[in-house]
Amino acid sequence: MSEVGEKLKAARIEKGYTLDDLQQITKIQKRYLVAIEEGNLDVLPGNFYVRAFIKQYADTVGLNGENLLSEYTDYIPGPKDQPYTEKLTSTQTRSQSRGSSFGDSIKDNLPTILVVFLVMTIVLAIYFAIRTNSDSENSFFVEDETTNIVVDTSEENEENPEENNEENSMQEDVDETETEKDKDSSEEETEDPSLQLESSNGSSTIYTLTSVNEDISLSLTAENGDSWVSIKVDGSEIEQGLITDGQSLQTTIGSNNKSVNLVIGNASATVITIGEQVVEYAPEAEGIVRQDIEFQINP
Repeated sequence: MSEVGEKLKAARIEKGYTLDDLQQITKIQKRYLVAIEEGNLDVLPGNFYVRAFIKQYADTVGLNGENLLSEYTDYIPGPKDQPYTEKLTSTQTRSQSRGSSFGDSIKDNLPTILVVFLVMTIVLAIYFAIRTNSDSENSFFVEDETTNIVVDTSEENEENPEENNEENSMQEDVDETETEKDKDSSEEETEDPSLQLESSNGSSTIYTLTSVNEDISLSLTAENGDSWVSIKVDGSEIEQGLITDGQSLQTTIGSNNKSVNLVIGNASATVITIGEQVVEYAPEAEGIVRQDIEFQINP
């Protein structure tokens, strides 16, 4: 057994955690926790995970993960020996698959699209040709009618200038009133979402999110540490994984959704943001590493 593994195991026992407890808190598989304690680091999936798992193990049992990595830098592999590409590769694969499917669909339906476009072009050309001929035939009547209206209006303005000024003033008042109503209506329609803390027992917290009139983003960002996180929307898992310092997991929620559930493996290193609003952890959750958080959405 390595010196690092012995130190971590001793700290775990002192905390009163079993390996099953530690697996539940950190979401690191038990066989990897055993491998770390026994010094079998080759069992872990890569050098990046060796450092990330050891640091999270240490932070969870009360040790300083960064100091531990620095102290045993000759024993623990460096962070740049193996890039973290698994999530990026899977994301690119999904994107390429979707793009390929869309391109195939366009190719299959290209003849139909061209025919529809040609028919629409012919119909529009016929419509504008008829409209142009109709305007030409009635042009003399329109010009005469317009001339009469202009002359009559000019005479009325000369005879009753005071009445015209009063009418213009009243019209400006009406326009200002309608403009203010439009502004008030626009402000009501763009009401910002409201977040309210409902209850918390420390490790589990419930919030209500109201006035969700359009899609908004939800983001989990690691700051000053690493954290294992997961996101579920209406009971379906959207994203999960280990995020390192500066990384984020994101999703979009809207008024058609009912609930969002989060699991935070390291609350002190994880920032939750909804739209442009940073979500404050409940006072009861202070000092508790793992957090289960639910947002109940009321449109």
